[in-house]
Amino acid sequence: MIRQSLATLALLAAAAGQVAAGDAAARRVIGFSPDGTHFAFEQYTMLYDDDAAFSEFVIVDTRTDRFAAGTPIRVLVRGDDGLDETRARAAAEKKAKPLLEKLNIGEPGTRIAGKPSMGLDEIGIYHMDPQPLAKTLDFALPDGRAARLAVAERPLKTAVCAGYGGRATAARAMGHGLTLTLDVAGSPPVTLQQDKALPKARECAEAYGLAEAWWHKAPDGTITLAALVEYADNKDYHAGPNRRFMAVTKRLAPR
Repeated sequence: MIRQSLATLALLAAAAGQVAAGDAAARRVIGFSPDGTHFAFEQYTMLYDDDAAFSEFVIVDTRTDRFAAGTPIRVLVRGDDGLDETRARAAAEKKAKPLLEKLNIGEPGTRIAGKPSMGLDEIGIYHMDPQPLAKTLDFALPDGRAARLAVAERPLKTAVCAGYGGRATAARAMGHGLTLTLDVAGSPPVTLQQDKALPKARECAEAYGLAEAWWHKAPDGTITLAALVEYADNKDYHAGPNRRFMAVTKRLAPR
């Protein structure tokens, strides 16, 4: 993971010229519960051009593809000593630990490498253009079947996004919804998610991509798939969008 001081970020922004830049979250996959019914990850970053950092623990109930009760768990820390990220992550982990232990989350699963727009463990300035968001991810299921995940976005509704009109100025931006499909050889394609409306957390989302995916096989043979989707977010926009993550999950019956 790359750690940069806020002063360094400011210098890099000046050097970037006209390239859009916001802050990019990094992610840490925590894993699955042994039965595959829960999946968890952390996303965190220093907030661009601000003496602050946040950490957010996301736990998904894979049976419903919804947040587990009481999550996400998010901590924001402000300070000027350069330790905001460390403190935010420690505080969020302390708050999330009881639930992670209760659900027995920690099995790593198997990673399916994707093509993220920048390093998944890297925080700092987010440049979208050099590495465009990946729209497909091809992989093989544990039983050998070929599979493909594909993402697309479509405009849904405008929202007032802080900073979109310039520093400390809100303006309207079009919020885009996610469509995520799974195509497994020998089976009809399945739509895992198709947004008809946007939650508050993604009301300023602009574009989506497949950063990576994970699968886990439970003792009963059930396969749980977790797609980690990155998206460009115009909320708290500063000279460009920010990068954030979300997970979409699907349980597949044994073949």
